[in-house]
Amino acid sequence: MREGGETGADGGRLDSSLVSSRIGFEDQARSAERLELERVVQPGIGFPSPSVQTQLMIVRLNLATPGPSGRGAAEQVRHGLRRLCDLFARIDRGEKRILVLDDKTGRPEPAHLREKFSFSATIGFGEGFFDLLAIPAARRPKRLTAMPDHLSLGDTTPYSLAQTDLIIQLGSSSGFVNRWVFENKLQAPEPVDAAGATAGAAEVVSAAKEEQAEDIVSATAGWATIADVHLGFQRTDGRNLQGFNDGVSNPRALSPMFDQVVWSIDETYPALNRGSYMVFQKIVHDLDQWRELDVDEQQEWVGRSKGTGLLLGTLDDKEDAEVAAGLQAGDAAAFRKWKRLFALESHPEMPFYAPELLPKKTKDLPEDLRALDFTIDEVRAICTRTALRVPAWAHVRKVNPRRADETAQRTIFRRGYPFVDRGLDNKIISGLLFISFQSDIQATFEFIKKNWAGNPNFPVGTHRSGDSEGGRRPFNEREHTLRRQSGRLTVSELKGLGGAERKVLGLEDQDDYTKALEDAADPRRQQTGREGLAGPSEHGVTPTGEFLAIVPLGGGYYFVPPIPNRNIEEIGQQFFTDQSHIPGKT
Repeated sequence: MREGGETGADGGRLDSSLVSSRIGFEDQARSAERLELERVVQPGIGFPSPSVQTQLMIVRLNLATPGPSGRGAAEQVRHGLRRLCDLFARIDRGEKRILVLDDKTGRPEPAHLREKFSFSATIGFGEGFFDLLAIPAARRPKRLTAMPDHLSLGDTTPYSLAQTDLIIQLGSSSGFVNRWVFENKLQAPEPVDAAGATAGAAEVVSAAKEEQAEDIVSATAGWATIADVHLGFQRTDGRNLQGFNDGVSNPRALSPMFDQVVWSIDETYPALNRGSYMVFQKIVHDLDQWRELDVDEQQEWVGRSKGTGLLLGTLDDKEDAEVAAGLQAGDAAAFRKWKRLFALESHPEMPFYAPELLPKKTKDLPEDLRALDFTIDEVRAICTRTALRVPAWAHVRKVNPRRADETAQRTIFRRGYPFVDRGLDNKIISGLLFISFQSDIQATFEFIKKNWAGNPNFPVGTHRSGDSEGGRRPFNEREHTLRRQSGRLTVSELKGLGGAERKVLGLEDQDDYTKALEDAADPRRQQTGREGLAGPSEHGVTPTGEFLAIVPLGGGYYFVPPIPNRNIEEIGQQFFTDQSHIPGKT
C-alpha cells in the first residue's frame, strides 16, 4: 500500500521544505501536554520526522530460548532486554556518544546522537516473544497476532521473510550512526572517566561499564539471534523509486487524528496503553516492468500526476503540466498555487471520490482550508473532477476510497523508506521498507489489503449494463472509455459493433469475436485488479496474469509498548509479572 491511509507502499515523505506543515513532525516548541505524551511513547513513530531521519535500519531478532523453558529463560531474556534498552537510554541521555571529526581541526569530538543526528531507537515485540516466554494473556497486547501468510493477505507470491520475535527500528540523519549503534564494540574503546581516582575506583568504573552493552550485537548476545537487517533511505526530492510523491495523505504526526489512528488506549493491561501496533513489510519493485509503462499509464495506475503529485482531475492536463514545469523551475507563483492545492489533498478524510459527502457550507470546512480561502463550491468542484478522473482501479482509490461506494474510513500512519539491495543472483533489487503504525492491525492494515487493495470486486465489480450483476457500482463513462481504448468492451457493446469496427479491433475472425464475447461475459475478466499491494493491472483487468511490478517479501506484526515511568531502560519490563524493580511499582 502506499500513502498513509492511502497508505502504503513507497517513500514516506515529500520535500520537507515544501510541506513540513502537513507531513512529518515539526521538531519545534510543543505544548506541555504534547511533551508529556512524548515522554511516555517511543520515538520513531510520530517523531522525529522521516524528513529528518533520512536513514533507516531495521534489525529483526528471534529469541535464542528453544521454548517455554521456565523462569530461568524468562529471567535471561528480561535481563538482556534491560541491557538493550539501557543502551538506548544512555544514548538518549547523551552518556554514550559517537566521535565525530571536527571539519576545521581534524580532532575527534564526542557528539550527542539524538541532538546532532536526530537518532532514535524503537523496539517492538512479536507474538513469538510472548509465546516462548509463556507470558500470561493478562499482560499481553490484546490485538497482537503473527503476520499471516501471503495467501491470507491476498499476495500472489510466497513470502521469504517470516515473522520474528523482536524488531528494532533505528532512524537518524546518518547511515553510519545507525550502523555504529548496531555494532561499535570493534571500534576504539571509550575512555574510562577516572582521572584522579584511585586504582580501586577505576576498577569499579570499569566493572560498571563491562555490565553495560556497547551496541545491539553485544546487548542481545546469548538471549536473541539476529534474523535479518534491512537498510532504507529517503530521496532528496521526497519521491519514491517509481518517481511519484508519496505519503501525501498521511495523518499529520501527533495531531488529534494521528493520536486516534496510532495509539492503543483500551488494552486489557493498562500499562500497555499508549502503545502502538507496527507492521513491517519489505516490498520489491520491478522497475524494469514499471519502465514499460509510459507516464500516462503510470499516472492512471497510481491515480496521481507525476509532475505535481496532485490527484488526477485536480487540474486539467495543461494546467497540471504548467504547474509542474513551474515547480521544476523554482517559480514562486507555481509553488503558491501548488501548495494551496496540496494542503487540501493532504487531508486523509477529504471525500475526493464522493463530493456528496462534503459539508453544505464553507464554514464547515477545516480551519486551515478556510485560512487558504477555499470555498465549499471550489472544494466540491475539485472533488467532482477527481471522482470522475481517478479510475476505480487506481492505487490511491483502492487503498483509500475516502468513504465513497458506501465504505467507512480506515486509516493508518506510515513511515516508508526506499531501499536498494543486491539479491542472491547478484542482481540489484529495489523497493520499499513499508512500516505502518495503527491501533488495530486487523481493522486497518489487513482490512485495507484484503478487502480493498486485493479484492477483485472492489470498488467496481462486474458491469451492470445488462450483462451481469455484481460489485458496488458500474464503471463511469471515463473508465469505460479507458477500457474501450484497450479493447475491453461489454457484451452489449461487442454485439453492437459493425463489421468495420470489428476489423479495427482485430475481431473480424468469428472465433476471435466469440472469444471476446466469452471474456466480456466472464466476471473474472471484468474485475478492477487483484494484486494486493501491487495495485491494479492496466485498465482494471488482468487478461494474461498478474502484474508483478510490486512484490511483497513478507515481514511481521509487532507491538511497540509505551515507556514505563519515562524510563527508556524499562521498555518491555511491564510484560513480566514481577515489577518490583520498576520505580513506583510494588
